[in-house]
Amino acid sequence: TGVIALVDEQPVGAAWLRYWTDDNNIRGYIKENIPVLVIGVHQDYRHRGIGGKMIAWLIDYSAKNNIPKISLMVSKDNYALTLYKQQGFVEYADKGASLLMIREIK
Repeated sequence: TGVIALVDEQPVGAAWLRYWTDDNNIRGYIKENIPVLVIGVHQDYRHRGIGGKMIAWLIDYSAKNNIPKISLMVSKDNYALTLYKQQGFVEYADKGASLLMIREIK
């Protein structure tokens, strides 16, 4: 499931949730029943609330579709770490230079 952010009909960002398996997974994976959040916003459109709106949309979607948790991985020096914390993600595991984070959906 994903969402695309548009500004004047131009795509400027995308975010999606994807389920992975123990045998086929990416950074941010915890277990098969927790989808991983991936997000990107074009550099010219960052710091305008676009990422937050896309994450909020995915959290709302998750709540309506009985998805109890979402995970993600972020570098500790990534500016987006603050955004993820604002959106309710908490540290699940310290992976050295990165944090594995989780968001419970209520």
